[in-house]
Amino acid sequence: MVEHTHDNADYSVIDQAGMSLNHAPSGLYLPGIDSTTHREAVRLCARDYLEHHVFFNNRGFHNHLNHQLLAVFTLGAPAARLQEIFDLNKSMQRPSYSLESGVDITDENFAQYFSDERHYPNFVKFFQHKLEAAGDGWKTVACDYFFHPQVFPLGMSGLFHPLIQFGYGLEFESQAITATALAQTCVHSPSYKKLFSEEAFADICSPPASSQLSLMQILKQIRQDQQKSGLDFTSEPYRHNGITAFAEELAATYAKMWSLSPTKESIGAKYRELLSTVALIYGSLTRPGYQVVLHFVLMHCLTSAYFLPIIADCLPLEKQAKALKAHCAATLATFVVHGCPDLYVTPEISSTDTHAASDSQGNISNQWLDVFSKAIANNDMHVSKVIRSLWRGSLLNAFPSEQPAYGDDYELPPPVNWLYLARTTVDTITADNFSDMDKQLEQGKYFWKFGVVGTDEFWKSQKFIE
Repeated sequence: MVEHTHDNADYSVIDQAGMSLNHAPSGLYLPGIDSTTHREAVRLCARDYLEHHVFFNNRGFHNHLNHQLLAVFTLGAPAARLQEIFDLNKSMQRPSYSLESGVDITDENFAQYFSDERHYPNFVKFFQHKLEAAGDGWKTVACDYFFHPQVFPLGMSGLFHPLIQFGYGLEFESQAITATALAQTCVHSPSYKKLFSEEAFADICSPPASSQLSLMQILKQIRQDQQKSGLDFTSEPYRHNGITAFAEELAATYAKMWSLSPTKESIGAKYRELLSTVALIYGSLTRPGYQVVLHFVLMHCLTSAYFLPIIADCLPLEKQAKALKAHCAATLATFVVHGCPDLYVTPEISSTDTHAASDSQGNISNQWLDVFSKAIANNDMHVSKVIRSLWRGSLLNAFPSEQPAYGDDYELPPPVNWLYLARTTVDTITADNFSDMDKQLEQGKYFWKFGVVGTDEFWKSQKFIE
């Protein structure tokens, strides 16, 4: 490891890192972000690029610094707040590694260096060279690598984090961030043994033999299969090989039944269905009578879904459809591993969302501006990302597109009150990773929940408030 640190007045880091931040059409940005704040965001992302490793510990936990920084940047955070977030996150990062001597990564040998974090800087160098050489076509080249059959299983691993980092790179049209995303992907350990193998994923993307099912119908059928399985869902499901294999099998079977066509209309409609469904999984876990439960792992199904339209803009229609299928499969596997929890869609969650995030002139509602302000002030690394995903859902709700005809037996998700879920998030998650967690909880602050939320055992440890 090499310790690097730079002064806050040192803007040469921008050129050293080759860092830039632009604006992809499908990214969401609060209007009026000034040039000074933009320059600070570029500088701080450059410092993160130069100074830190992609994992902040030796257990493969992901560096979230630029995730949080860029999320609050788009929500309207001032430059001083960006610096605060950088300083908080920096306190827990590991320094970057030096290039491994004697390692020359090429298109012919890159797979032999997979899943070894020591090669992260070598992969960054390799991908930066590839993207720079591609000129204006660099996004196409980046997507070709991410969706390469040997790379893609790693890209769908780690609670979607490689996909999220890749989405950030494309959203901000930053070759530097995209290179780190591809490098992170390549040094990642695979989360799935078979689900995203070339053969298995090709079968998932093939037309289903039986009639298609909606995601809401799939969740119900998966839950029934899980209840019949006889498997003991423990508090540490990812260490139970029988459960993870079962989850992959069900995810593959049912993701195939979620049928979509490689057309703009089908992909748009299916994305709306997917985003609404993962939002309901995120926001509807709380059993009646209990304090609100927002689950840490399942939350990532929502935050990653934000980036699918941004990635889709860089893909042909056939690959757009595959990207949606992949996210669906990973979400279903995550849902199974956590016990196929029941969804308690309350009237508040499914009530009409009368406060859309934006009107036809692009004006942001005051109710959403209040949510953005709270998200910016929140030190948790994930809250601002959740808010952006819900913001996108509100916009889709406000400006609906024509739905294809599914038939009377196709169960679409109920309406989602995106603002209600956003308010619930900023008002519930008040603790963070940067202070002593036990003390924060003793003070009455609240954090994400972990564990197998679909089991009665999980709820025995939750606070009953009625």
